[in-house]
Amino acid sequence: MTKEQISKALKVAMIMTAILIVLEIIFMIPAVENFFTSWFNSASGWTLYLIIWVLMFLQCNVLNIPAVTLLELSILAGIETLSPIYILVVMSAYMSGCIVSYFLGAKIGSKAVKWIAGDEQEFTKWCDVINKKGKWWYFATVILPIFPDDLLCIVAGSLKFDFVFYCFANAVGRSVGLVTMILTLKLMGRIGGNFPTMLAVWCIGLIAELIAYIIVKNKIKGEKHDS
Repeated sequence: MTKEQISKALKVAMIMTAILIVLEIIFMIPAVENFFTSWFNSASGWTLYLIIWVLMFLQCNVLNIPAVTLLELSILAGIETLSPIYILVVMSAYMSGCIVSYFLGAKIGSKAVKWIAGDEQEFTKWCDVINKKGKWWYFATVILPIFPDDLLCIVAGSLKFDFVFYCFANAVGRSVGLVTMILTLKLMGRIGGNFPTMLAVWCIGLIAELIAYIIVKNKIKGEKHDS
C-alpha cells in the first residue's frame, strides 16, 4: 500500500469519524434524546421491538447513527438490553443490514475503493489480498468498536469478499461487540455519570487519524522535494 493510498484512506476515515462526532453531539442534545426515549416509552410489546429493529437496520445503511447511541437510548428508555429477545432483535437487524450493505457495496462501493487504490490494477491486488489473507483482520474489525464496521461492510461488498465468511464474521463479531457495548454502557452508567465517553473516544480517534495523515502527507512532500 503506497503512501498516497494511505493518505486517501486516512482522509476517508477522518470524514467518517467527524460525521460520527457530529451525530454523537446531536444525540446528546436533550430535546433529541428525550424525543427518542419518549418514543420508545410510548411503544410497548412487539411495536417497541419493531421500532428498534427498523432503527438498527437503517443504522447499518442509511442513518449512519453510531450503534452505541441507539443502545444508550434503549438503556435510558428502561429496556432490558441483555434479554435474549432484545439481542435477537438487534442481531437480526444487524445481519439484515450487513447483507444489504454487502450487495450495496457490490453495486456502488467499488468506485470509492478504486479511488483510494488509485487504479484498476491496485484495486484487483486489494481484492486478492483481502480475500486470501485479510479474513481474520476483517473479523477483528467487526468486534472492535474503533473501526467503522458499517462502512467496511460496503467495502467488503465492493471487493467481492467471501460472502460466507463475511456473514460468519459479522454474526460472531457483532454478537460479541453488542454484548460488550451493552455491558460497557451499563458499567459507565454506574461509575461515569453523564461523562460523554464515546464522544471522547471518537475525538481521540479523529486526532490520531489527523496526526497520521499529517505525517504521511509530510513524507510524500519530502519524497517529491528530494526527487
